Amino acid sequence: NRYSTLFQRYQVLTFDAYEAAPSRFCNSTVNDSCPLAPSFFANPYDPYDLSAFSVSHDFYSSYAFATIATTITAKSGDAGAPDIACISANITPALGHTLSGLLTYLPVAILILVATATAAAGIYSPWGSTDPFKWTTNYGRDQDLLRLVTPGFGDCLQYIQFIFLTGALSLNYPGYYAPVTKQASWSALLFNTSYVSHGHGTQSLQDGIYITNGTYGMTRMSQLVGMTAVRDIWACMAVWLLVVAVAVVLLCQLAFLLRWVIRILANSQQEDLRKKNWPLSGGMVVRIIFNYFLLPIVAISMFQLIVAARSPASVVAMAVILLLAIIVLALWILNLIFRTKPRAYLFDDLPTVLLYGPLYNTYSDEAAPFALIPAILTFIRGIAIGAVQPSGIAQLVIMAICEVILILTLHAFRPFHSPTHMNAYHTFFASARLATVLLMVAFVPSLGVTEAPKGWIGYAILLIHGIVLIFGFFMNALQTLLEVFARMAGAGGDPQHGAQRGGLISFGWRQLRKRQPGRQANRPGSMMSDAAILANDSDAKSL
Repeated sequence: NRYSTLFQRYQVLTFDAYEAAPSRFCNSTVNDSCPLAPSFFANPYDPYDLSAFSVSHDFYSSYAFATIATTITAKSGDAGAPDIACISANITPALGHTLSGLLTYLPVAILILVATATAAAGIYSPWGSTDPFKWTTNYGRDQDLLRLVTPGFGDCLQYIQFIFLTGALSLNYPGYYAPVTKQASWSALLFNTSYVSHGHGTQSLQDGIYITNGTYGMTRMSQLVGMTAVRDIWACMAVWLLVVAVAVVLLCQLAFLLRWVIRILANSQQEDLRKKNWPLSGGMVVRIIFNYFLLPIVAISMFQLIVAARSPASVVAMAVILLLAIIVLALWILNLIFRTKPRAYLFDDLPTVLLYGPLYNTYSDEAAPFALIPAILTFIRGIAIGAVQPSGIAQLVIMAICEVILILTLHAFRPFHSPTHMNAYHTFFASARLATVLLMVAFVPSLGVTEAPKGWIGYAILLIHGIVLIFGFFMNALQTLLEVFARMAGAGGDPQHGAQRGGLISFGWRQLRKRQPGRQANRPGSMMSDAAILANDSDAKSL
């Protein structure tokens, strides 16, 4: 003698966004009316031929950057009130144009600011040079110049790539997490293009809600980016990597051509630019591959091997060739660094610095072989992200081990010059990465953590990333620009000894410590007083 009853509850984190009052289940049915019978002869391809029920509610808010944990249950009116339906769904509303644009372009702006600060310090600081062959390679390895140009463009780009690629692990993230990290897909050269399948892309945003379906985290991320199939992922990265490399090499050739034309028109003494052309162009390619895009190259190429059965053989073969080429090139360069004696040659010979310097030109002379450590760890991270997609917990374990090894080796070898503070900076970056990886253990599917605690942990991870980008890169770049402009205006200068070493802040503290105590006001006194005698003695000595 009771009605079948419908219960609705909508939660955001640990808060109730809405909890409906119990209502009659039969008032919510569509396509049929109570009592509902089995649909034995219904068309399974026509949803309107099936019995269903519908619920709706106006939240009066977009709930962007959040996930609504929805639970709907229907209880029978029979004795004991057994459940006749139970539906649980995590609904992630669209971020919206404003929020998605902010999440996309704010890291871009920080990256551009870091690049600008690095270039300005290399050219306009007292220890910089207008010679592009020198300021692009830290030639001369002045410690104050290294202090200003580090952490640089590559460090910032690598951290943004880490944010994006750790959002593509095979984990049960909070619903909003992957759409947020997806906004940084440009850092891994992934865009809404389908070069292999030639499809029209995947519409992951349907009716204002994010929808993905895939076994692997990289598959779901590719759907959020807008790719049609998994076989398009590697091709997209490879095509844009080639575009970037070719564009940079062409710009180098154009710069050499312009420099040659200017020298011809000025009828000045010509220098042999051919000896610098290949080292600079080749060095730019080394920089692009190993300093900027090594992590996404390895991760996506390894993932291509995982999904080889669903990809053309030509794409798989090219991924293998790219991996082998990078491994051979890395072994060649690292072997050269290890075998070169004395180490100072690696820094003093300009063609060598132009060609191989991007791997070690921020280290101290004896620590040049330390370049092996970041290269190997980045390669292992890429393997964890791409090749270990079948196991999310294994991905986290490998990546955590990498960060621990990096922290230990940084403190054991201290590869950077002490005034640059880069040993502390990289320890901070590695610690932040380690903290986020450990927090992601809560997203392991087998643990079954509910949406509310996962949501809080996801926000904590994004907060850590934001702190690193703001205080580790944005504020540091801003401080570098302010110091460069201040020194150009004459601050920190000494007519006798030139520009003072160290940061302007530390220089200011040193000046305050050296400052003599203020003289007391002159008091009336006779010529026989101690003050007068000391004053006369001081004047005599000054003469």
